[in-house]
Amino acid sequence: MVGFNQDLPGTDHFVMPATQHDAVVWISGASLEVVFDEARAALRALRSVAIVAEETVGWPYRRNRDLTGFEDGSENPTLIEAPGVALVPTPRAGAGGSILLLQKWRHFAARWEALPSSSQERVIGRTKPDSVELAPQPVDSHVARTDQDKFGKIFRRNVPYGTVTDHGTIFVGFCSSQRPFQRMLESMVGGDGGPPDALMRYTRPLTGAYYFVPSLDALRSLGPANEGERR
Repeated sequence: MVGFNQDLPGTDHFVMPATQHDAVVWISGASLEVVFDEARAALRALRSVAIVAEETVGWPYRRNRDLTGFEDGSENPTLIEAPGVALVPTPRAGAGGSILLLQKWRHFAARWEALPSSSQERVIGRTKPDSVELAPQPVDSHVARTDQDKFGKIFRRNVPYGTVTDHGTIFVGFCSSQRPFQRMLESMVGGDGGPPDALMRYTRPLTGAYYFVPSLDALRSLGPANEGERR
């Protein structure tokens, strides 16, 4: 695995920016005060080895829909299938861990909301009420340009972020290999010779970074030795 160390250029002067950092901490909870307190505790624990380069607060929106109004993660594997997609298999290095792609995308909400639902559906490649794939599929739709049957399966858990006037989506994707992510991003910007993703006319990436998420066993091995080991 390599970091998102270089910008990814595409057609029409479009660029996916590289904003790689050393580590990411993702804290999720049922209430904001719990998340706030745990985040402060994490900062105190890490203050001797790290500084905060960026902070983003996300929140749930209409269960499984994103801020475009469409269902998110329609192609996700089931929770039973997800480990086979998201986790590095044994005996590969990092077995039990996962590769994370993290991007923050700002939405051009007024431009998007000016489109009739039928045009939005052609941009996404799915129907809005029930998330059924269009047939025929527009070649520049988001579904077509990120086709998991072509590029490889991933598990995604996107999160909305921001305020009423400045908001968007945090793309959170997990996979056992970096290659599907790389191929999808190249396809989205038109770097594979195809048309760029139509969705990029209504949203732009602000960040881009890869991280490796260790398994629980690997994380435990990095913690303080127990009393018996210290003896």
